[in-house]
Amino acid sequence: IGSVVDKMEFSKKLRISNIFNHWEDIVGPEIAKKSRPERLIRRTLYISVTTSTWASELSLMSEKLIEKINSFIGEDIVKTIRFKADL
Repeated sequence: IGSVVDKMEFSKKLRISNIFNHWEDIVGPEIAKKSRPERLIRRTLYISVTTSTWASELSLMSEKLIEKINSFIGEDIVKTIRFKADL
């Protein structure tokens, strides 16, 4: 049983890492140039952006971004997104 649990956790961590490794594939080149995912904590994805204007713009698009991310991963991993202008 332990090895199955280990494999499941590894598989989930691998899917989560795809958010960071395939950011441009998920959000497209324009958004990827202005943003970078930093960490995922308790289903909240923290994203750094270049300016507060981009933070506001992407905040308005957060539901669509969550759908894109979860669809790419194949699981509802991200529930909310927080943006910070510090890239």
